[in-house]
Amino acid sequence: MKGLPFILAGVLLLSASCGKKEAPVSYEPVVAVELLEAGAVSASFQVKAIDAVSVSYGVGKTLAQAGAMPLSAKTSSTSLSTLRLDVGSLEPETSYVLCAKGIGPGGEQGDVKSLEFATASSPGTLYPWEKARTGPPSFADMTLIPGPSSHRNPLEWSKDRWYSHVCYKDEDGGEHWFFDSFLLIEGQQTGVYGSPGITYVLSEQSVPSADKAEWEELLDFWFDGGTFLWQESWWGDGTSSFGRWYSGKMVTPAPVFPDGQLTALDRCIGEVASRIGPPPSKRYIVMALPEPIYFDNYITSVESGSGNTRYWGSLGGREMDFSKVEDRIEACKWFIDEVRAAFARKGYDNIELAGFYILPEVLDLRWRAAYKEYDTLVPAIADYLHSFNEGLYWIPYNMAAGYKVWKDTFKMDMAWMQPNYYWDETGAHPMDATFREISSLGMGLELEFEYSMVEAVNGAVSAAKYRGRFEEYLSRAKSSGIYGRSPMALYSGTDALNQLAVSPLPGDREMYHKLGRFITESPLKRQ
Repeated sequence: MKGLPFILAGVLLLSASCGKKEAPVSYEPVVAVELLEAGAVSASFQVKAIDAVSVSYGVGKTLAQAGAMPLSAKTSSTSLSTLRLDVGSLEPETSYVLCAKGIGPGGEQGDVKSLEFATASSPGTLYPWEKARTGPPSFADMTLIPGPSSHRNPLEWSKDRWYSHVCYKDEDGGEHWFFDSFLLIEGQQTGVYGSPGITYVLSEQSVPSADKAEWEELLDFWFDGGTFLWQESWWGDGTSSFGRWYSGKMVTPAPVFPDGQLTALDRCIGEVASRIGPPPSKRYIVMALPEPIYFDNYITSVESGSGNTRYWGSLGGREMDFSKVEDRIEACKWFIDEVRAAFARKGYDNIELAGFYILPEVLDLRWRAAYKEYDTLVPAIADYLHSFNEGLYWIPYNMAAGYKVWKDTFKMDMAWMQPNYYWDETGAHPMDATFREISSLGMGLELEFEYSMVEAVNGAVSAAKYRGRFEEYLSRAKSSGIYGRSPMALYSGTDALNQLAVSPLPGDREMYHKLGRFITESPLKRQ
């Protein structure tokens, strides 16, 4: 009986604990929504949710329709969850609203979040800027803008860097609209120094060919931002003509751009317009088209006699086989449509898509022609672009195979010839022959210089040598009658135009003003 009080006490304690109610857990569901992609008849969204076991959502043409939220998706947990929502059965070129809210474990309902978006055009349907013109646009001049290869220094196209290509500032500080159009071009991704990297254009070196994911990286760089590789680089040593070293040291963490590089260009143009008035027309963008390379490593496969032609990726659930020219054409069409849709989605105020650029600098119809089929590939691309009033453009190297048939065979809208005289140490590229061909074939001229001409970067000896060559381009263009009659393009390496524009040295300043006047005073600007 001595243990009975203890038993009774235990029962009383147990009864007391069973009768005590725990406070209920309080959930406050929260969601954030982001548009991933809007196609012609479908759209994809990313939803981040906290304190939610599911997300209710709906899409409609009005807020009221979307607010009915007839659809639901489960989350992976009540902590932070990320889910993808795919919505179909939409109409092309139509404005919609997405509404979403989180639902907690006890039925708690979070605040409704809404997002407006618009679907893209159907294939074969013109976007507004394409409907507004009767054919591919023409322009007086174009400047080449390099892309996201990790060896580029700098990598980012900030507003200040864009300014050097957008606006020429004369000796008195007056601002003038500079280049009419901007060619976004990248032929490689170097990766870590010493590695083969990847190539976007057929190469005679043993380099892996870019696949679909790497084509998409180009789109991200220009339109949407993201994380990109970058390594420390040094250009020039003040004595050598072409001193160039990469440290191979990758920057960690890699730079992250919250938006595409074209956003900064659009803003730069808008700020200049607020000071000097709008440009005569929207500034044009020409996008380089990655080459759909036959093999995953072209030269290694050609030399070995076998290689992988199914490396690129899939479209519409079908694996592309680049041994078939039809599949290579389809890949190009996909990239073209992605760029067009990105322009529609971003809704830039000051820039407009003008067309696309053929990346190979030589279009040989004989040498290993079965692996290239340029006479089938390029005209098919041209026809596709022309159906949207978009243009096709090209800049072959000096006397490169295919240059004589740029218009008739390849159906291009404009081509510029590279003189390559700037680097010529052997007399292999005489200027007389170059200008004769440019004139006879109705081509434009590409002006060429890089950091070797900038005294502030590569020293006085190098600058003096290459200034003379560049000035000959300018004088020959005028004496031949090409100036004011045919469009000009400018290659200035990774950053040489900007380096010239910001240099404090008198010789550099003089060259900057010579180029600035040459471009801005062209009679083509007034046509």
